[in-house]
Amino acid sequence: MVKVANPHGSIGLPKEVLSRLDPRLAELYTQLPPVLAARISVLVRQALPQRIHPNRVLRFAYLYATAERSARGDPVSKEHTRRAKLELAGTIHELQTGYRDDVEAQQRYRRGRRARQQIKSSIDSVQGKWLAFEQLAQKLRPELPVHAQSKISDPLLQEIRKLLHGIGNAIVLDEADLAKDEVHERKRSDIAQAYIWWHLLMASYRGKWNDMHRLAVAWRMSDAASVKRFSTVVYRHCKGASWTYPFETSWESLLSEKS
Repeated sequence: MVKVANPHGSIGLPKEVLSRLDPRLAELYTQLPPVLAARISVLVRQALPQRIHPNRVLRFAYLYATAERSARGDPVSKEHTRRAKLELAGTIHELQTGYRDDVEAQQRYRRGRRARQQIKSSIDSVQGKWLAFEQLAQKLRPELPVHAQSKISDPLLQEIRKLLHGIGNAIVLDEADLAKDEVHERKRSDIAQAYIWWHLLMASYRGKWNDMHRLAVAWRMSDAASVKRFSTVVYRHCKGASWTYPFETSWESLLSEKS
């Protein structure tokens, strides 16, 4: 059994979960803010009847709880998002100070805005077509020769998907992202954001869509009667979506693992 010091007291995870949980995930859980840890604990307990491995449930729960927190305008989540945008913008435009130099930042953005608008229109189309291709490839892959199956494996498909969304994320930055007044930020529901992170950040594995559907129903995120209907909703939210990470790098690395 994994023994983890639990600073959250009564809001900790059930013993039957901790006994099967990856020690790294258990340790990261103990480091979370109490409110976030409490919400994750509730979600994990609600998911117990689904008999999904705790490693996976905790990852899904973490992303959903983080999406909820971000949607409520949690100051910590907003700060993580702001820093991610500054770092990304600074890298794109080679500003060593990020975008703290507002005058130069605005000038560079105006010069590149027209180009970004044209490229964004194109990348949105590519992303939509890629998601459709990925669905088709996963469906028909078992019918292909073994050597051909390896050419469209889940890790390769996921890597290309991440690359496309990374490009899209860089392109969609505009003047609104530089404004200190966060009224201009585009809003997305907590459930929609969770679906995007579940699909794009969580590693693909056999049965992932079934797990996603069962958890979404258990957590009252969805009333979809079938996995097919549920996947259609998720793909719709993911189409053209950009993504930032309001969570630590240590979590990001564990989210990409299949276990």
